[in-house]
Amino acid sequence: MNFLKRTIKITVVLSTIWIVGCQREVKETEKKDTIIVAGQIEHFKDTTGVFSYYNYEFLKNLQTESVDFSANGKFRMELKAESPIKGWFSFGKVPTTEEFKYITIEGKDTTMRTGTVDFRMVHLYLLPGDSLYIEADAEQLKESLSFTGANADNTIFVNAEERSFNDYKHKFLKNWYDVANRKPDDYKRVADSLYQEKLAFLDDFSSKHQLSPELIQFYKTNYYGEMVASKVNYPGIHASYNDLEATPLPDDYYDFLDTAKLEGDIGDNGIGYYYSLSAYLKAKYEVYCKRNTTGELLDFYNWVGQELPEKNYYQFMAYALSRDFTKVLYDKFGADCPYPEMAAVVRDKYREMEGMLEGNPAPEVVFEDTEGTTIALSELKGKYTYIDLWATWCGPCKKEIPSLKKVAKAYEGKNIQFVSISIDKEEDRGKWQDFVRDNDLNGIQLIADKNAHDKLAKAFNIKMIPRFILLDPEGKIVDATAPYPSDEKLLDLFDQLDI
Repeated sequence: MNFLKRTIKITVVLSTIWIVGCQREVKETEKKDTIIVAGQIEHFKDTTGVFSYYNYEFLKNLQTESVDFSANGKFRMELKAESPIKGWFSFGKVPTTEEFKYITIEGKDTTMRTGTVDFRMVHLYLLPGDSLYIEADAEQLKESLSFTGANADNTIFVNAEERSFNDYKHKFLKNWYDVANRKPDDYKRVADSLYQEKLAFLDDFSSKHQLSPELIQFYKTNYYGEMVASKVNYPGIHASYNDLEATPLPDDYYDFLDTAKLEGDIGDNGIGYYYSLSAYLKAKYEVYCKRNTTGELLDFYNWVGQELPEKNYYQFMAYALSRDFTKVLYDKFGADCPYPEMAAVVRDKYREMEGMLEGNPAPEVVFEDTEGTTIALSELKGKYTYIDLWATWCGPCKKEIPSLKKVAKAYEGKNIQFVSISIDKEEDRGKWQDFVRDNDLNGIQLIADKNAHDKLAKAFNIKMIPRFILLDPEGKIVDATAPYPSDEKLLDLFDQLDI
């Protein structure tokens, strides 16, 4: 690999840089929970950099560490961790041109040349107790990057892996060309081929370098999860690139789910693995429902309990709470939880969201309608209230509007009202009013000012839109993450409530 140099120390006399920069620090890292990264990045013009990383422990979020750099690019960073860390620095971005070959759906070799951006990223994989030294020139990063340290091979691998499988070519094929253009069986073939290519890369690298068992298992588990998830997600993504037309699938398309097994520990393998696992389980549950002829169906989470080992099942529910924060799930982590340490972490993480649980009153928030008249949420009591949080700039929000109109039309005169609350900024109020008028939006149309938006965001943990919320006639929460109008589960929920 001409873009990456490995410094190997085989003599008794160490270099001056290593003696001064790292020898003392190696002694410091005899503390098993301490990681030290030091080095010099020449031609890095900023005095502060940011290291973003995932600590592979249960329910840990992405974290950032601000790092000071001297005038000549020297730095030192110390982290506390009891599990592996995988993260990255970005030393600026520059325009670049990528040229690569790929095989078209017709089986022809072709070359593509395109402009893109090089984010000058350096990736690190660190174990508790590691001490790593980095040397590089920010203006010639690929050619100059060098790592030294007992477990430096781990970090050398993650950089090589990123450049091999997260380059523009693979993003182009994965995120558009293959998924948009290939037929179902051909897409599965390509997904299997990529999986085998990645495994071969890992095996070859590990045969020549000293990679830690933790890293090898992490990549093997995630490679497999990504392969399974890509097949599961293909029909929906393919349709989104083809005018939302349903993709005709062979009758045996999902047969691979019968033998697929994703049983890795979520904490050890990260949030990406959770998303792969979630996609796999949801697809397999749909197959279970279609194949069931008895009419006696388990609900999703009870079914998952039969599919996963018990500890993994509880982990899955804990991660699912971020998007499906319901009392049924949250109560799994009460005093009788078989994993009290896990329950304590869950309760601490989600404590501020407890107000979202079913039966709690909705927050008192005041909005304005298109005429500027104020309307409080409490004034809408008396009927079930289905709330759509959206904005005129939100493409996915606008895609739900036809389905929302259809549902609202079907429930005219029934014990439910439909309320759309825009979170457009104040300077876009006119744009919102025009959009409501020009698109003949029905139901109750409101807009939230900054104060109202902040209250909603905190009360309902709103990270993205669209978001749908269902309240009962007393203004209490029925579902803080209600199904979308385009989801047939919404009508099932209305039927359960006898609306």
